[in-house]
Amino acid sequence: MNKQPEITDATRESFVSAFFELAQIKDIHQITIREITNLAGYNRTTFYRYFEDIYTLIEYAEDDFFQTTRKAMRERNGGSDVHDRQFFETFIRCFQENPDRIAVLMSEQNRFHFIRRMRENVIDHIGRPIADTPKKKAVTDMFFYGIFSAIAIHMQNRQALPDEDLLEIIQKLFNDWYWPQVTEAGV
Repeated sequence: MNKQPEITDATRESFVSAFFELAQIKDIHQITIREITNLAGYNRTTFYRYFEDIYTLIEYAEDDFFQTTRKAMRERNGGSDVHDRQFFETFIRCFQENPDRIAVLMSEQNRFHFIRRMRENVIDHIGRPIADTPKKKAVTDMFFYGIFSAIAIHMQNRQALPDEDLLEIIQKLFNDWYWPQVTEAGV
């Protein structure tokens, strides 16, 4: 499988694309491997070379999104710890670049799982432990589950709230409430 990485990547992407195509018309927990392989044009044995099950496929798609987001953030801030408007614009843009996939990943069926993993990735990106007390853990959970639920709702109906307004809310909550709460000594 590693001898021809382009083919390997294309095959894997065929399965992922088939899954997301099916997820547009069907609950993600009702999609079968047979449906994915039929749509992708491969057999089940080939599917199992890449994924253990549908859940590992979903995690692969989430990881791909997280890696793309991290890369964009690194390029944007060059390792800086500044969480300015451009930082948040980059973050929101990552969600906007793949709206169909994000809609599935943040669907009611997968939202909790996706947000938990996104929270872990963002905290890793920040580069310092922040959820080391019960209060900081609670603040972190409130912030991330609230923000990402708002982003999910926003992605479903982008006309209801302009991107600029959502960006302003996220940046203000992060800078004025979340960051001071989790970086404050002794909290």
